[in-house]
Amino acid sequence: MFRRPPGQIRWEPCAKPGGGARWIVRLGGRDDRTYRRLVAPLVPAIERSLGSIAFANRAGPGARLGPWRPARRAWGRVVRAAAGGETEVIVVSDVRDCYGSMGERALRVLGIGGELDRFLRTLRDAGIRGLPIGPEPSAILANAILGIADREAEVAGCRPIRWVDDVAFAAAGRGTARRAFDAWRRTLEELGLEAHEGKTGWHDRSLLTGLPRSLSASGSAVTPRGIIRTP
Repeated sequence: MFRRPPGQIRWEPCAKPGGGARWIVRLGGRDDRTYRRLVAPLVPAIERSLGSIAFANRAGPGARLGPWRPARRAWGRVVRAAAGGETEVIVVSDVRDCYGSMGERALRVLGIGGELDRFLRTLRDAGIRGLPIGPEPSAILANAILGIADREAEVAGCRPIRWVDDVAFAAAGRGTARRAFDAWRRTLEELGLEAHEGKTGWHDRSLLTGLPRSLSASGSAVTPRGIIRTP
């Protein structure tokens, strides 16, 4: 049973591709092992819930992430392919302050409770907002939370092609794209998250090369909400 306060936590700046920095959290060895231990039993349910077009931060046994480079290449291929076929419009967006906004509301909707909830509360008490960026278990939980919005968008007609919180909706018409994007945005709001309006754009399929760099083709009944049972 987790009761103790967290050990030493280090914050390290990491440059963003578009400028500025994000702060990466480094947990002490004991806390890192505890976090993995608490998230590992949830991985099978999370992975089953995600489907095939959430590419980043896919996990295996022990709450370990798979290699990101081949996943990134696969995501790029799917985004490129989305420009063909019957696609007429592509909507791109992402989530403002994604990990920092994943607080108690999102975790409650996901179904997090018990010892893991108590562990995350100790991190919040230590000054970490939402889920800490850096530890692999955070990426797994974030993927599960964002997967809820994925499924609501799919019910509305178009599931986003997603890399972490970068999403692309490829649809045969603006009506379908708008319904799916609105469902995705509303679900984010229910989770305490927010679609980033400044990074949201609508593109004709012929303008795929004009997508934001993070979404470019460079080499690099309503579904149930609580996919995790409370221990």
